[in-house]
Amino acid sequence: MLLTRTRKKYEINFNEKNLKNALKETIFFRFLQDIATQNADENGFGYNWIVSDNLGWFLLKYRIEFSKYPQNMDYIEIDTMARGVNRLFAMREFLIYSPENEQIGKIMSSWALMDMVNKTMVNPAKIKPDFNKYEQISGDLQFNKIETPEKFDYETKFIVRFDDIDVNNHANNTNYIAWGLDALPNDFRMKHCIRNIDMQFKKEIKLGETLISKAFIDTQANRTVHYLFNSANEDILCCIGIDWD
Repeated sequence: MLLTRTRKKYEINFNEKNLKNALKETIFFRFLQDIATQNADENGFGYNWIVSDNLGWFLLKYRIEFSKYPQNMDYIEIDTMARGVNRLFAMREFLIYSPENEQIGKIMSSWALMDMVNKTMVNPAKIKPDFNKYEQISGDLQFNKIETPEKFDYETKFIVRFDDIDVNNHANNTNYIAWGLDALPNDFRMKHCIRNIDMQFKKEIKLGETLISKAFIDTQANRTVHYLFNSANEDILCCIGIDWD
């Protein structure tokens, strides 16, 4: 069976926009998670399949590039497709479209399939023959290294709430972008608009635990770097690099 694409329209409601009339980043990441889940279900490797085999999908990396971040838009459309397996990692791309059907964004993501009993990685292609080997084509985005700053300029703390947790019993990945951005001063976010995002998910965090979000601003490069730490053991939970306009 050939893997199929999914394209879906997402209305942007009033409460899903920020002070700048732009789509809230957390909502955007929820849209990505929603359509990835739908596409996986339609292709036979979604929730019902992984639960029946004691497996779980875990997001590892994002590379996101915008030519225009969704602002002053009533809806966007997102197109996604599983692109195959690169070694042990399942690759998924997304395309973002404006109401005028202009492609305004492109995303590459990397996912791990985990055996939830043994806590080990599983090669998706070995248990789901539909997963072909990932073949890179012209225009595919590459994952970038996220540099570690010598120091951070800002930090804030959060306690993981009940509503931050998903069915895997840890904080859902859509929370991480909000935690990272919340460390930035409000005036910085009012003056700048996101252009590119790199994200690397490292560790999980659970209900009631405390995390520290630290941010560094490189004013010359117009780039911010964000690290999220578990305050109990200082484990790095997530690294984020953002280029701004």
